[in-house]
Amino acid sequence: MGYFITAHGFGHAARAAAVMQALQARLPNVHFDLFTQVPEWFFRESLSAGFTYHNFASDVGLVQASPFSEDLPATVAMLKHAKTNAHSQISIAAKILAERHCLLVVCDIAPVGIQAAHAAGLPVVLVENFTWDFIYARYADLEPGFIPFVKDFEQVFSQADLHIQTMPAVQPNSAAQQVPPVARRPVHLRADTRERLGIANDEPVILVTVGGIEEKFSSLAALKKYSHCRFVLPGTSNQLLREDNLTLLPHRSNYYHPDLVQASDAVIAKLGYSTLAEVYQAGLPFAYIPREKFPETPPLAEFARRAMGAHELTRLDFSSGNWGDLPYRLLQTPKIHRDGINGADEIANLLLERYSKPVTQSVRNG
Repeated sequence: MGYFITAHGFGHAARAAAVMQALQARLPNVHFDLFTQVPEWFFRESLSAGFTYHNFASDVGLVQASPFSEDLPATVAMLKHAKTNAHSQISIAAKILAERHCLLVVCDIAPVGIQAAHAAGLPVVLVENFTWDFIYARYADLEPGFIPFVKDFEQVFSQADLHIQTMPAVQPNSAAQQVPPVARRPVHLRADTRERLGIANDEPVILVTVGGIEEKFSSLAALKKYSHCRFVLPGTSNQLLREDNLTLLPHRSNYYHPDLVQASDAVIAKLGYSTLAEVYQAGLPFAYIPREKFPETPPLAEFARRAMGAHELTRLDFSSGNWGDLPYRLLQTPKIHRDGINGADEIANLLLERYSKPVTQSVRNG
C-alpha cells in the first residue's frame, strides 16, 4: 500500500501512522511504502515494522517561519518550482508504486499521490481535515500568488476515488465519509512512562508542546512559580533534564508523544490536529495556543471548546509565561471518559470493506 504524507509538521504523519497502526492490527503482514519528507524515525516510533521509507517531496504545503507563523512568499516560490517538476515527480512515484506492487494508495493531503496513483492505474483514497486549495484560497488576499494554484489543487483533490474527512474538518463535505478524531495509541502504561521520566505517580503533570516544528521556549523560568505541578516540555533541551518542577526533553526523544499525553493530567499545546486528537481521545483537560492567521484554527478551536471544554491561551501570554491560574484550573478539571471509536479504526474498516479483496489476497500471498 502506498501512503503519501505531507511534511507540513508532524500532525499529518501522526494521523497517517494511526491509520497504519489500525490496518496492521487487522492485517499484520500488510506493507506500506511511505512517500514523504517527514523523518523516517518518526514512523519507527509508531510502526515497529512493515514499511519502506521513500524520501520524497510529496507536496509543498506551507513554509513555516515558526510554529505559529507562515512564510507566504516563500511558499508561493516553492509552489512555482514544484510545478515545473511535477510531471517528473508523478512519473517517479508511479514507477515506484508499480515496482513495489502496491495495490492501493492513501494520501494525507499530498496531491501528487493522487496523480501518481492515477498514472499507475491504482485506486486512491484522500484522508483530510483540510486540503491545500482551501488553505491557499484563504491566504490569497494576503498573497495573490496563491490564486493560480487554488483551482489546480481543487481539481486534483476531487479526483480521489474515496474521500475521508477526519473530524473536526475545516470544510465538512457531505459527500465524504466522516470519521471521529484520529489519534495514535499509547504504547506504554502511564506508570511506566512516569517511572522512566522520574515522576511520581501522584505528582500533577502538565504536558506543554508546540508540535513537530521546533520553537525556543522563552518562559521556562516563569513556570517555576507553579510549584504545585510539574511541566513536561518536549523540544526544550538536547537531553533529558530536570530543573525544579520542569522536565525538559529533546525535540526527538525516547518518549513517544501519545505516551507523554497518557502520562499527563492536562495538556497545553499549539492548536494542531494530531495533538488535539490525542488529547481528545485521552479525555484530558486542554488549553490551546491558536495560530491566529491559519485557516484551520477556527474549526479546531470551536471543536476544542465544545467537545473538550478547552481554554484558550494567547500566543503572547504563552510566550511570556503569564498563564495566571490556568494550570490550577486545568488540574481541577475532571477527565472525560470517551466511549466512541478512534477514527483510525473507522478508516481501517472503511478501507478493508471497500478494497479488502485485492489487499488481503496480496497480504496472504506474501
